[in-house]
Amino acid sequence: MSRRRVLALATRIVRQFRRDRRTLILMLIAPILVISLLAYIYRGGTHHVSLAIVNGDASPVAAQLVAGLSDSQALTVKTMSAADATRAIKQNDIDAVLTLPDNLSLTGSTPQTLTVTLEGSQPNTSSAVLNALNQALPTTVVRALNPAGVPLKLNPVFLHGGPQFDQLDYFAPTFIGFFAFFFVFLLTSVSFLRERIQGSIERLMVSPLSRAEIVLGYMLGFAVFAALQSVVLVLYCVYAIHIHYTGHILLVFFFTLLLTIGSVNMGIFLSTFARTELQVVQFIPIVITPQGLLSGIIWPLSSLPGPLRILADLMPLTYANEALRGVMIRGDQLGALWLQTGVLVGFAALMVILAASTLHREIA
Repeated sequence: MSRRRVLALATRIVRQFRRDRRTLILMLIAPILVISLLAYIYRGGTHHVSLAIVNGDASPVAAQLVAGLSDSQALTVKTMSAADATRAIKQNDIDAVLTLPDNLSLTGSTPQTLTVTLEGSQPNTSSAVLNALNQALPTTVVRALNPAGVPLKLNPVFLHGGPQFDQLDYFAPTFIGFFAFFFVFLLTSVSFLRERIQGSIERLMVSPLSRAEIVLGYMLGFAVFAALQSVVLVLYCVYAIHIHYTGHILLVFFFTLLLTIGSVNMGIFLSTFARTELQVVQFIPIVITPQGLLSGIIWPLSSLPGPLRILADLMPLTYANEALRGVMIRGDQLGALWLQTGVLVGFAALMVILAASTLHREIA
């Protein structure tokens, strides 16, 4: 083994990276950006459980219980009628509804059962509600009213989902959207880059085809495989690993396909700024990773800090996840998801326009 030849090869690699400043900067900056984003989410995000209390009992005990819960730092409490609370939880204006029974009593040893209605489509939010109530009720409320500590139980009722849904059922809609978005983007951007490197784009640019026709042609070609991937992914989740869903499976295909069409065009658009496949991969921490962190896959949108919530509202994956979760967990129909549909259609159309506007002839 020649030490000189090894050092010469290593030196060539170092010089090659030094010439590719964008890669070098990304290697140093991208991890810092992602870690900073995670730190901001964990330390800057606050999520107070929004709780509506339906109190049909005019007893002093019920009034003191409501006052005690209102003093909890983890709860934002509103007193509502049963009809208003039902409407508010369906519109996601509140996280849960706590219904107090008639003739509430905290004396004696008979356990009291309180019904808490959970929206159910966000497991993290449901857990936060139950944890906040289980901490607030025994400590700040029951002991203040009765030091003996009457047994108090919560009876959770799920508006959507429920005990038959496990963690994978809740996260599957967002996983379907994210992986379809990610892999289609990677496939399209790398494939389109190869078309440019091989001179195919240059030959098409001197043909009678317009830029829009070239982009649409490539989009339809890549969309065939994007649609195939979507079908395989959804069918595998439903029939192979038995993901529970309540809505129509065709709507799952529809929203997944809308997202992948936008991802195809985004891949075409961004690949025009790359010269090598390594530079294509550099777009992942810039474009894909923030959407994976901020689109509601891991944390509920309501728990994000204010600036990140605004950023999340600008991301197409946020609306795809909301639509897929609405169909698979809440059983929503297309009419209830008009906003998500419009955003995804607009995103796909915008990417077509951007891809066509940046497409230019490559001079070898």
